[in-house]
Amino acid sequence: MGTFENPEVVQEDLDILLIGGGMACCGAAYEMMRWAEAVKAETGKDLRIKLVDKAAMDRSGAVAQGLSAINTYIGPEQDPADYARMVSNDLMGITRDDLAYDLGRHVDESVHLFEEWGL
Repeated sequence: MGTFENPEVVQEDLDILLIGGGMACCGAAYEMMRWAEAVKAETGKDLRIKLVDKAAMDRSGAVAQGLSAINTYIGPEQDPADYARMVSNDLMGITRDDLAYDLGRHVDESVHLFEEWGL
């Protein structure tokens, strides 16, 4: 094992390297596995995928700070257009309303996945 002054360098051949243990990267890893299964079904090739983070992921609280989707949760009482208007108002109209609307359409699904995963 390396030290801070002399870190251990490990070189690996990978197809996909995911960097970070936050919610964005963990979500990307989850989605990447769907793509990897499709690639394997089509080509028979197992993709070499690795997620790395600076923290010890089995005991780190790294994902807690990245749960910004919880703050974006729309719920059944509002719709994506309400969210797009709020974003546009908050950013003084300098937004792409189509992208904000699209995020609003899908963010609740992400929150439900986080709940399923126990996050």
